Amino acid sequence: MEGDCCATWRPLLDLQRNLSVTMNVSSLATSATPEMHYAGAEAISYMGQAYRGYHGYLAVTVCVIGILANVCNIVVLTRHNMVSATNCILTGLAISDSLTMVAYLPFALHFYCLYGTKQSPERNSLPAVRFLFFYACFSVVVHTVSIWLTVTLAVFRYISVRYPHYRKCHCSVRRAKLAILFVWLATLVVCVPNLLVMTINEMRDVTGSVWIVSLRMETPTERLMHSFNFWIQAVVVKLIPCGGLTVLSLLLLRTMKKVQRARRKMHMANCVGNPHRERATNRTTAMLLTVVVLFLITEFPQGIMSLLSGILPSFVDEVYGPLGDIMDIFVLINTSVNFVLYCTMSRDFRKTFCYTFCGMRLDDDHRLSTAQRTSAAAL
Repeated sequence: MEGDCCATWRPLLDLQRNLSVTMNVSSLATSATPEMHYAGAEAISYMGQAYRGYHGYLAVTVCVIGILANVCNIVVLTRHNMVSATNCILTGLAISDSLTMVAYLPFALHFYCLYGTKQSPERNSLPAVRFLFFYACFSVVVHTVSIWLTVTLAVFRYISVRYPHYRKCHCSVRRAKLAILFVWLATLVVCVPNLLVMTINEMRDVTGSVWIVSLRMETPTERLMHSFNFWIQAVVVKLIPCGGLTVLSLLLLRTMKKVQRARRKMHMANCVGNPHRERATNRTTAMLLTVVVLFLITEFPQGIMSLLSGILPSFVDEVYGPLGDIMDIFVLINTSVNFVLYCTMSRDFRKTFCYTFCGMRLDDDHRLSTAQRTSAAAL
């Protein structure tokens, strides 16, 4: 959607793209196509235009499924038998992901499905654009929380694997809850400038009066605030967490290999161990690494493009903007897919989910003991 602040993760860049639109009192949807400066920009623009007509319906479908999946995550992860520091952070992540999709759902319905992607008095009414203003601020907050909770999850897991003797002290449920609270408070502080740089303006064209969200850029102070906020969002919200997650993932993999080598030596020396617990630990670490890697696949390209948008002229208009809807749907899918990962990679999650929602017990030990009692009774 070319004429609005239209993406959950990129409102500032879209507003920067729309600044010239606001100043010229016209929309990009009706302006002439500018000369392209980057190879492949025309193909990217065509691809973005072709996908835009389907984005709203696909996004609504993904949001509905994702909200239900994350509600299931929250219910299962908060069961008494599932309480742990890791699951506490995963619960916080499920909540922030749910809020992301709860905000995106009415946005996609109104600005894509019901009124299309072109500006009009009905689509860009004052109440609708007030919601758009709220959405542009709220979506940045909840998605930033999701990003930094993923970093927190990786830090906790690295400490648990690298320093198992300090796990109970440094990776307790209480510390996990404090970390979640800190992430929310820090995010709210960091995102305050995001609220200050935006405003709502009225525009008039041949179709009548429309309202838009635009940037405050009239005074030197407002332009300085916009520049400061842009780099805060690009660096603090995108590049630093993505870089940190990459380093933590590599450290986790290296630590897992060291631990496995040490365990093999212990088994060769006939040392007593707990194979079941070791396998469970490895499965949990592998599951969390999968969550982190999928997150990086989605977020790292956006971080790089956010940086390039602040450095290269016309990059927002020719590359980042046309790809916006496609990046949105990938992020929405990523926020919905954790339920599938938990079910396929966590035996405890599967058991608790089936027992909570279906009344079924999938515990092999339970079935075995039941069979033994039945056999004994028959004898």
